[in-house]
Amino acid sequence: MVDPSDTSLGNDEQQSDLGFWCIVVFIGLIAAWLLLMPWIPGIAKHSLQRFHLRTPSFSVWAAQFPIPSMYNFANQYKVEQYPPGFVMMILDENWRYANHFPARVITFFAGRYDFLSSQQDRWFTLKSSYREQILESKFHLEAQSDGGYKLIRIDEVEESL
Repeated sequence: MVDPSDTSLGNDEQQSDLGFWCIVVFIGLIAAWLLLMPWIPGIAKHSLQRFHLRTPSFSVWAAQFPIPSMYNFANQYKVEQYPPGFVMMILDENWRYANHFPARVITFFAGRYDFLSSQQDRWFTLKSSYREQILESKFHLEAQSDGGYKLIRIDEVEESL
């Protein structure tokens, strides 16, 4: 028999699940970010900075981490044996394309061994573009005596954001 005084399963006053609504709002914010990116240059700028490790702080970068990696940026990179400004003997600039996270070519890229196996300094230039916005970042990987490399960001930022 059903006890009429039992209100634990009352359909009239069902409690709302706070966790569910947090997830729905979170997904809505990510969707809004992605949908507004083509029309609001500031959103595109923050996304480009994320992929070049140029966000103002780690917190800003971490807050953007759940946003899916976009394949609609034109990400390019080149690796040089000499510092920027030196004339290369070969006129080919060797620009290559990366799907997403162009800074990955310095850290976890499969071809990284080819660039760094010689234990000599290398200069990486990353360039991403999206709807007439361009961000170019330069990094110097300085060879260390222990066999590793020290990553130095060259702070002359070339951007048209």
